[in-house]
Amino acid sequence: MKIEEYPAAGTADAGCRHADLAGMFYPGNAEELRALLDALFSSTVTSVTSPYGVLVPHAGYIYSGRCAACAYAKIPETFTGTFVVIGPSHAGCMTATADLVWETPLGPVLPDTSLIAALTAAGIPNRPDLLRVQENSLEVQMPFIRYRFPQAKVVPVLLGDQSLTEVRRVAAALSRAVDTVHADVVIIASGDGSHYVPASVAERDDLTVLAAAAKLDVQAFYEKLIEVKPSMCGYGCIAAMMLAGKHLGAREANVIMYQTSGDATGDNREVVGYAAMEVV
Repeated sequence: MKIEEYPAAGTADAGCRHADLAGMFYPGNAEELRALLDALFSSTVTSVTSPYGVLVPHAGYIYSGRCAACAYAKIPETFTGTFVVIGPSHAGCMTATADLVWETPLGPVLPDTSLIAALTAAGIPNRPDLLRVQENSLEVQMPFIRYRFPQAKVVPVLLGDQSLTEVRRVAAALSRAVDTVHADVVIIASGDGSHYVPASVAERDDLTVLAAAAKLDVQAFYEKLIEVKPSMCGYGCIAAMMLAGKHLGAREANVIMYQTSGDATGDNREVVGYAAMEVV
């Protein structure tokens, strides 16, 4: 189906976002997916810190699932609020949100329509057509959310322009929307680290850049990005989480796990880096 054939933005029948990547990035069978998530979380040894936000990778679960589970495990399993999931648009779409129901093999993840409406009023357009474009940065987070926080809702934010100017605009709009509806939120920044470099280079560059985020200073973070020039995906999402998290009361960011695709494949010559980070 072409983008223009989807229902118009904002209509009551805006409908569902199908699990396009089931069977590719994660198992499409519910029992297999649940067994995999059981294993990922059971192998995670961490403490619950109730962060304002977390950085979570968005690769296939066999590569980055342990890292993702480590980030989600920081959040209390009893959380029933709203996850604001900010993911970069690999297709080059404009920044947008959408009031879609997200299908997963484990069941649907419902949208927080009140917060989405407030976010739209604050300047982030409600464009279901854009969020239906196949996009792993948002979709791969939904099975994790449905599995561990079945009562939670989501507000997806597809981030187009990752410039500091756009990141400040999006974070300000999100902060206004959260304040307007008094939402209980945790922010998910969906992002991967360096791409297709030796594992030692990926780890050095990614951790150097993420260290610059420790005090939630986005200017310092972007200056380090310019200096190091890592091939990171979703750095703008990290910055938006930093700013919105700071508005909510966060004071610092901590890297809690780092791995690369080489840990899964055994080939460290050209890897993708994955980090879990919390904003507390």
